[in-house]
Amino acid sequence: MPDKKKSKSKKKSPSKKDKKSKSKQAQQLEKLAQICRGIAVFDLLHALYFTVQTIIDLVQQFSAVGLLALVGVGFWVVVVLLLIVGLWKRRPNLVRYWLLFSMSGFIVDILFLLWGLATSITVDWDRLEEFVIIFIGIFIESASIYVIYRYYKIINTKGKKLCCNKSSDKKSPKKGKKDGKKKSRKK
Repeated sequence: MPDKKKSKSKKKSPSKKDKKSKSKQAQQLEKLAQICRGIAVFDLLHALYFTVQTIIDLVQQFSAVGLLALVGVGFWVVVVLLLIVGLWKRRPNLVRYWLLFSMSGFIVDILFLLWGLATSITVDWDRLEEFVIIFIGIFIESASIYVIYRYYKIINTKGKKLCCNKSSDKKSPKKGKKDGKKKSRKK
């Protein structure tokens, strides 16, 4: 009898640690989700600011480039709204669209920076200020992409674990094939 009580008490203590670590992980996940929501809200504000600026520019002077910019900014707003819905409902597919859009924007920003550096022959202090702003923007953009990508990986793997076990899915068709072969051998 004493051995059973000791084994039960040993089993209880790891489960308490597991519960504490799970609650700590849940708290960290919630903090990460809050940070991602904050990033999404700031990105939406950023997109709406550029939308207003583009509309003001179009009203002052209509041009095809301005109209194209308005369409692009509208697309940006839609993608950010998809991010917000994806974070709110924990839908990784919606978050993926924002990640792809942001990564392509990140690459374009780096290309613009390299083009600006390559075409500047002398040090122009006005252009230097622009480069510093671009560097800061690239840093903020990369940090935001990294944080949302971490959250995306977490919600993407949780969906797979809840849905189905991949190893059991792979085994079941093989069993059917083996059973079919055995039946054909018996005949």
